[in-house]
Order: sequence, then structure tokens, then C-alpha cells
Amino acid sequence: MSSAIRWRLFAFLAISINLVAFLMVRLAPRPAVGIGAALDVAVTVPALYFLLVIRGGLQPLVSLVPLFLLGLLRATYLAPGIAWAHPTVGAAAELAVVALIAVHLRRGWRAASADSDVLTRIEIAAREIVPTRRIAAILACEIAVFYYAFASWRQAPHAPAGSRAFSIHEQSGVAALFGMLAGVSLIEAALVHVVVMRWSIVAAWTLTALSIYGMVWLGALARSFVLRPVFIQNGELIARNGMMWTVRIPLDGIHAVESAAGAYDMKLPPAAEPNVVLRLSQPVTAHGMYGMRRRITSLALAIDDRSGFIRALHET
Repeated sequence: MSSAIRWRLFAFLAISINLVAFLMVRLAPRPAVGIGAALDVAVTVPALYFLLVIRGGLQPLVSLVPLFLLGLLRATYLAPGIAWAHPTVGAAAELAVVALIAVHLRRGWRAASADSDVLTRIEIAAREIVPTRRIAAILACEIAVFYYAFASWRQAPHAPAGSRAFSIHEQSGVAALFGMLAGVSLIEAALVHVVVMRWSIVAAWTLTALSIYGMVWLGALARSFVLRPVFIQNGELIARNGMMWTVRIPLDGIHAVESAAGAYDMKLPPAAEPNVVLRLSQPVTAHGMYGMRRRITSLALAIDDRSGFIRALHET
């Protein structure tokens, strides 16, 4: 049985067991039914995980611990008389999940090439944690947001040794723009909180939390424009739009280099006036946040050193 089939079978069975268990408790709210349903989600689901995933070599045995604790947490909502255990089991499950993520991130971080930028290393580490590329991309993006927002302020822009790097944030002002938007969102959060609090404290704090996350996201994006410049290396152009998009283009696949006139499929960075348009002989795939993909045949760039960039394209 292939790894993809094992994961899909486990996911189908786990979701089905949980749905049936909660449905039975609602339809027949008796102690015996609740205990049986709790055992299904706390014991049967981890057992299936062990048989299908761990014995298949897809995850280590230690990964069973957070899954078992999550099953116990679900069981506290089904079995009668143990609601008091919600906070304790929930905290234990959360700590176990965080610890597992940290272990896999560390392993994946070490496995990445020393020349890889932080976002690439986080993506490699995320694929150590989750089985599917799309979910790994989502997890990597969320982790990267907090890295760029809080842990990147002493880091220099990334460019591999021997490459020629070109920034895209100075003349376009895109980093300053998103940084300003982050500051504005914080002020907006305070005003919205004061207004909404008159009607609902829960709604006020919910909107405030969302606004704070938006501020963190915008700040991370602003920082990523600075730390991930465009660069040329080994006959290839790697165009990076902060965390938003990464496009790898073979130099011999560039059909024409034009001014910013005319239409184009993608522009890097956003909210900027491009000064170079690359026409490609064949479509390439742009890889974006949260696993997004897009096929393009032309790319517009707002390069700070336009003449140096064009010269590098012809000389390399």
C-alpha cells in the first residue's frame, strides 16, 4: 500500500469515526453511548494511526503521543462526567503538538542546504511534519510569518555565494508601504476595540486578535521584501516577491527583455511601477504562499538597479 493511500485511508477513517461518535451522542445521549464514543475517538483512531501510518514507516512512534492526547481531548466532550479534564488534557495536547513540530523543524532545518534562504528551509522542515505538499506549504507560510515579523531584524538579505543579487524594495517603496499598513492596522485595532466593546466584549477581543495578526502578517511581508532579493546564479534567474511568489527562470528561456510597456502575467513587487518586462519562450510555474501556483509567460519587475540587472542577464 502506497504512502498516499495510507494517509488518505487513515484520514477517511478518523474523520468518519469522529463524525459517527458525535452524532451518536447527540441522537442517543446515554452514558453507555458516550463512553463507547469516547473510546472510539481516544483509542480506535490512535490504533488506526499506528497500524496505517507508523507501521508503514511514514511517521515515527513519538508522533502517536500528540495524536493520542488530541483523541483524549475529543473524548472529554463525549464521555459523561469528565468535562473538568478539558483544560488539563487540552494543555497537554497543545504542548505535545508544539514539541513535535519543533523536533521536525529542527531536523528539516539541518537537512536544508546552507545556501537555502529561510523560507526554503522552513518549507523543507514543514514537509517533515505533514504528509501533503499543500498542507506543508500552509504550515511553512504561517511559521515564516512569525519568523520574518519577530526573528529576522538582524539578518542580512539572502543571496547564495557567487550569485548576483538585485533588490526590489527601495525605489518601489513596497517594504515601507507594507510596514506603514502594519502600523495603521494596529491603530485601527485599538479604535475598533473601543467601539465594539460597547456591544460585545467577545467580539471586540476577537476583532482585536484578528487585527493584531494582520499587523504581524503585514510586518512580516514588509521584512521579507528586504531579505529576499532577486538574484542570478548558474544560468538561472530566481525572482522572489518577498514571501508572496518565487519564480525560477532559465536565462536561455528569456526570449526578450523589454521596458515596462505592454501587458504581462505577473508583477514583482506589488503596488510598484515595473521597469523591466521579461518575455519567456516557454511558460514557467510561479510558486506562491500557501501552496499557490501560477503559470506565466511574462514577468514584470521593479528592479532598483535596472541597468545592472539587464547587463547581468546578457553577461551570464
